[in-house]
Formats: sequence, structure tokens, C-alpha cells
Amino acid sequence: MKNIILLSGVILYSVFCFTSCEEEGMDESIPVNPVMTPIKAVTAEDGAETVQAVISDKTRTIELSLKNLQSLSNVNVHLSIAKRAKLIAPSDTILKLDLTKPNEVVVNNLLKDVTYTLTATIPEFTMIDVSKHKAHLLSNDSRVLEGNIDKLWDGLRMSKPEAYDEVNYGNYLCGDPENAPSSFTYDIGETINLYRFRASLYWAYTNVCPKRYELWGYLGDGVPSQNGDWDEWTKLGDIDNSNSRLTDFGEGDNLYFEKDKSPKVRYLRLRCLENYKGTTSFSLSEVNVWGYNM
Repeated sequence: MKNIILLSGVILYSVFCFTSCEEEGMDESIPVNPVMTPIKAVTAEDGAETVQAVISDKTRTIELSLKNLQSLSNVNVHLSIAKRAKLIAPSDTILKLDLTKPNEVVVNNLLKDVTYTLTATIPEFTMIDVSKHKAHLLSNDSRVLEGNIDKLWDGLRMSKPEAYDEVNYGNYLCGDPENAPSSFTYDIGETINLYRFRASLYWAYTNVCPKRYELWGYLGDGVPSQNGDWDEWTKLGDIDNSNSRLTDFGEGDNLYFEKDKSPKVRYLRLRCLENYKGTTSFSLSEVNVWGYNM
């Protein structure tokens, strides 16, 4: 009986020692994981628009590109901070900042304070949103032969010859039955100082691809006359594809304008003098314009 009691005591002592050692070596603290994206968003008022910043958690940078402001000295900025993170500096999320110089945004990510550098730029020129474009066909513009003019600003253009699937096999073709110069007119959607015009082709220097055509702009006030009197319009440039090669196709047909000579326009017309069939009807897949930030 003594032996049984002694053995039981040894077993209980061993269990107690093992449990105690295990408890002493056990770390019951909960690990703290840092907030990987402590700044959820940064926005700024850019005239009538709200612009979203590009945030890099790798380089700790916040970059704003503002196209409508004349100055960066007094910009309304809003910070959105993650729930588990804490904004250290500045002290508020709604700010009015001088963005002519870099600003620091400091947040705590649960482990440490992290500093982001906020910068802003006003680009010299920007592409006009194609959703603003719309048809403004005049009485002496050419009849539609294929497609819908809205195809010209659906955001699709061909990167190489015969890549028709990239534009869903869609183009806009117009022409004059008397083989007079063919034309169409459209509204950019806002008045701009024109930096660049680009026409993206559908046919690769064959068929009804324009060989020689012109860009015209309405430089007057208000809306151009519905009769389309060419005397009210100003020729802005000539495009000649006579010597174009297949390797040129992806670039589209481009016209550039110097800043001090940039035409101030809202309405544009394209006028085709000759296509690759020897007539004047012409087909395009997309048109884009860029304007200077004046």
C-alpha cells in the first residue's frame, strides 16, 4: 500500500512540474500586426472635380495631379485613415494645404509612426475625357455610310493593322455622294487650348482610309452656324498619309500645337480630300484631343 501511495505521489509531482514548466515557458501575449495600408485615400478639390491621389505604401508617397487649378498654394485636401491606424500629423483630416512644396503626413500603424510625403503637380496638358464628346453635325456635313459617330469616342482604338477585334469591328464611315470633300463635326464638350489632336485609323492605308485630310476648328464665340459655312471655320492642320507605313499605324494621325499659338476651340471638323480608293469618303475608329492647362 505504501508503494502505491508513493508511486501516486511521484506521478502527481511529475504532472505538476511539467504543467508549471509549460506555463512558465508559454507566451500568452497577442502579436500586434501593423496596418499595411494606414492611409486609405487622399482626395483634393480640383476646381469642380475631386481628384484621387496615388498612394504608395512602399515608397511612402502620396501624389496628386491637378489639372483645373491655376495655383497649388491653397488646395482643399481630405485624408481617409484606416480604422486601426492613427493620424499623428497633421491633426485633422480636412485640410487646406500649400502644395507648392512637399507636405508630410504622419500616421501610426500600431507598431510605429510612419511618414508619407504628399506632393502635387499641375501637368502642362491633359487628355480630354471622351465621355464629354458628342456629335454636332452641320447641314453640309456628309451622310453616314457605316457605323455610328459615337463610335469615335468609345475609348477603343487599334494598336496595329487588322486588329479589328480591339474595336469590336466598329468604325464610323461618312461620305459625299458627289465626291466632294467629306466632313463631320463634333463637340469636344468644353473649350480648350488645343495641344494635340489624334485620329485613330480603321483601315491600314487602304480602302476608305483617309490619305489626305484636314482638321478645322471653330474659333468664334458661341455655337457655329448650322449651315456649316466654311468661312466661319479655320483650318488648323493638314494630315497626309501618302507615305505612311504599316509601322506608323498604331500611333494614329497626330497634330501638335505650340502653347503660344494654341487655338482655343470647342468644335472641331474633319474634312477628307482623298482616300485610298480615290474618293473622299473616310473611316476612323477613334478621335482624341489634349488641351493645355493655361
